[in-house]
Amino acid sequence: MTRQTDTKYYLRALKNILKKGNDSQSAFSDIALKLGINFGVMGCDEKLLFGSFNEEFQSFNLSLGDIIYGRLLASNEDGRLLANMVMVLVKKELEKKKIGNEVLGLYREINMIYSFSEMISEKIDEKSIAEMALREASQIINSTHGLFLIYEPKQNKVVELAAFGLNPEKEKNIDKLNDLLKKLINKGTSAIVPSDKIMDNPALDHLKTIMYAPLKVKHRTLGMVILGHNNEKEFTAAELKLLTTISLQTAGALETAHLYQKGLQEAKEREEAIRSIHEVSQKFVPNEFIKSLGKDRLTEVSLGDLVEKEVTVVFADIREFTTISENLNPEDNFLFINSFNKRMGPIVRKNGGFIMQYLGDGFMALFPDGSQTALRASVEMHSELKVFNEERAVKDRFPVKLGIGMQNGNLIMGITGDIERLDAAIISDTVNTASRIEGLSKHYGSSILLTDNCKNNLTHPEEFDFRYLGPVQVKGKQKPIDLYECINGDSEQLLKHKLATLNTFEEGMKQYFMKEFAMAAVTFQQIVKKERNDSAAKLFLNRSAHMITQETGDDWKGIASISSK
Repeated sequence: MTRQTDTKYYLRALKNILKKGNDSQSAFSDIALKLGINFGVMGCDEKLLFGSFNEEFQSFNLSLGDIIYGRLLASNEDGRLLANMVMVLVKKELEKKKIGNEVLGLYREINMIYSFSEMISEKIDEKSIAEMALREASQIINSTHGLFLIYEPKQNKVVELAAFGLNPEKEKNIDKLNDLLKKLINKGTSAIVPSDKIMDNPALDHLKTIMYAPLKVKHRTLGMVILGHNNEKEFTAAELKLLTTISLQTAGALETAHLYQKGLQEAKEREEAIRSIHEVSQKFVPNEFIKSLGKDRLTEVSLGDLVEKEVTVVFADIREFTTISENLNPEDNFLFINSFNKRMGPIVRKNGGFIMQYLGDGFMALFPDGSQTALRASVEMHSELKVFNEERAVKDRFPVKLGIGMQNGNLIMGITGDIERLDAAIISDTVNTASRIEGLSKHYGSSILLTDNCKNNLTHPEEFDFRYLGPVQVKGKQKPIDLYECINGDSEQLLKHKLATLNTFEEGMKQYFMKEFAMAAVTFQQIVKKERNDSAAKLFLNRSAHMITQETGDDWKGIASISSK
């Protein structure tokens, strides 16, 4: 700030501590009375702010450093003590405002980071990601030029994905600086380039100041983001930190885009592998299904046989199936799925359920006896999965993760098809909802996710431990659904953590739905600090931090809207 601006800033602080109704007024008056003096406080604009004025009063400057922002006028020399007290309070007022501005700046920075994360997560092509990263960076960091560069190993050169700012010689300059840029990308660090180094390089003579940050994913650097200014403007360490944060988030989005493109290329092979599994499973109708129709043998069923029943529908899905199967040929994929199903199928049957359909990387199971048996089976499946993964670890194979979602309700089970081809079929909104809940288990990072219908259907709920995750509006449903996370399927370490923080999590949820977002963010941050793998706590931390800066109406109920499956 300039000297004139500083003076006005200090004067404003002086006026704040002397404003009407402030406790400092009565404190000054009491001290003056005990000292036996009359006094007045005058600003540097020569306006009397408090007290009285007499031409014979002694004057004591009110200052900070070499800047005088007012005077204290007193009837005798003891006024100096009162002046010192005023200066201390003004200094404290300035410190309080400085802290407040820093906190506000941090909230704005957090809000920007979360908003950017949400926007960039919707992009799946490299160019759109690069353009968005530069656009967001230029909006919060004062810059006239920007470059988004990617290193292409096959070409052994650095290429531009996006740019802004006038630079007619841009392509030539990138070629000239290619060796330097590759060196900086390999180094993988952020930096502000001093102006004297810029002047030494003709390819950068259109800029006065530069800073850059790497596009880093784990131990690999994909490229770099460069911002520059054509005036004598020095970038700050805080701005470099922001650019580094944006670059790291962007690098993650780029990696996702790469995997997406790779997934498209491998989709045909994976689809063939899954189709082969489907073709085998579709040849059979579960015996339990036949019995539910009141028949003893498959030969007794007829086209059009049906029955309406209340059941619990469970969808189980192998997480990160692509990672596990990408190096496997179709036959190995088939063997892997069979080895998984051989372990899970018996658990389903043991608890009174049956697998209605195998889905390649998972299955759908029905439990006619309700949620108690379905949830018990889900917990046992996770226990069996731990044994399965221990055996895989011995063979140096990827661990398998399992996500489960369930819903309880009525459905119609029957036989459909034609006279040449019969098939078992179920028709129900319950099935669609259960499938949506399984998909949401990925969003919340939960091993087992169930609805309030399922929880209310439990005959012995004390057998399990739950965390309430709030209402959600799923695609295709008019009314929101309350979700619960059963934590008994988690790893031993994560379960121990969640049990220890159950009350804290519940308090955070109460604060969130009472719109106390700042308090909720603090509460969830306490949980995340203890265990960074607590995905649900991390999700509500992000939601709370985002909602701090959002306006909410009286009708806000905290319903999460999830449009995808």
